[in-house]
Parts: sequence; C-alpha cells; structure tokens
Amino acid sequence: MAKRDIVQVTVKGIELDMEGEGLGVVEMSDLAGRVEAYMDQLDEIDTLKRALMAAVHFAAQNYTQTQNEGGKHKEEVSRLNDLILKFKSALDTPQK
Repeated sequence: MAKRDIVQVTVKGIELDMEGEGLGVVEMSDLAGRVEAYMDQLDEIDTLKRALMAAVHFAAQNYTQTQNEGGKHKEEVSRLNDLILKFKSALDTPQK
C-alpha cells in the first residue's frame, strides 16, 4: 500500500490534516492561504456557506485550467498529425 503524505494546514483557525496528493507543506499551506483569503472576500455571514463557495470557486478554476490545457494539447496533437501527413506525402511523392 502506498504511503500517503498528510499535511497539516490551518484555515480560519481550524487545523486540517489534508492528504497532500503530491503537494508538500509549502504548496498546501499556500493553497490554504488562498482559500482563506477568498473566504474573507465573501460577504456571506455563514462560515460553512463561505467555505463551500470557496471550494466551488477553486474547483471551477481548476476545471477551467484543465480544460484549457486539454485544448492546447489537442491543438498540438492536431498540428503534429498535420506535419506527419505532410511528411508522408513528401515521402510518397516520386523523386525526379
């Protein structure tokens, strides 16, 4: 069984043991700080609601970033496929 990296962070004075998923203490602390800062920007009084809104906000950012990266990857793959077709065409063309 793989060892899980547990990182302790604090958000709004609450200590949380989070699974790092490849992230270290510095990265997880930075993310926790970003979540706390975003929660502070929200006007909602209910802390749970602010936490949920922050979670959805950052999940949406991650989703958008992943989709954009996927689009770039597809574009690069398409360019490579076009290049391969051009090379094949050049190789198949009889030489004079």
